[in-house]
Amino acid sequence: MAWVFGFVAIVVVALFAVLTWLRRSGRADEEGGAGPIDFAVNLALAVFLVVVAYAVVLCRDAISASDADVRAESESLVELYWAVAPLPQSAEVRDLVRAYTTQTVELDWPRMREASLDARTGVTLDSLRTAMLKLPATDSELRAEALARAAEVSHARTVRADNATSGLESVFMVSMVISGLLVITLPWALRRRPTLPSVIADVVRVATVVTGIVVIHLISQPYGIEGAVDPGPLKEAQVRFDEIDRLLPNAGAA
Repeated sequence: MAWVFGFVAIVVVALFAVLTWLRRSGRADEEGGAGPIDFAVNLALAVFLVVVAYAVVLCRDAISASDADVRAESESLVELYWAVAPLPQSAEVRDLVRAYTTQTVELDWPRMREASLDARTGVTLDSLRTAMLKLPATDSELRAEALARAAEVSHARTVRADNATSGLESVFMVSMVISGLLVITLPWALRRRPTLPSVIADVVRVATVVTGIVVIHLISQPYGIEGAVDPGPLKEAQVRFDEIDRLLPNAGAA
């Protein structure tokens, strides 16, 4: 978030510098406005707003899809726990399922804001799948289901990694920056001396453009802003593990 404050500070300083320059060297507005410039500004503003609106829709869809993927991963973990619970000698596997879920919340989640996953969680998942292969084949059908659920969990982690590294296409940011700069700077091309109404208009234009760019940048990556995709379903899965253990108190016994 530090870059946001830096960006805003730079914009404010630049705006102040331009207004100071126009106040010293600009000419009085005797024409009451220039039609072609006003038209160009309105056109650039329309392009900027259309791009922002489309980008918001795309970002929101990406966040919703990531949230659905997390819920699917949580369900796979719970079903995996159900599948291995009745199998003999499954205590190690169940402990690893719990450990993987905990590490996903505590280790992966903070790293996903940086577009990566924690390697330790991947090691735990590999250990989990290895331990499952060592389970005795007393119930081949249940064991096969457990292995299938483990594969789903592994796939879910891959999908989550892809979501964490995905983002809005650069063409949207480039379009917003270019159209936003036109919205801000075109009126200054007339070199009019600032008046109170013109300063207010300048501030509104700059605030609109900066807000749009900052908001889109923050939500352009599903895990880029805290709380956009919540690990709540995984925390609920941890509660479900306890419930399963209570329902099957002797599960996993040798």
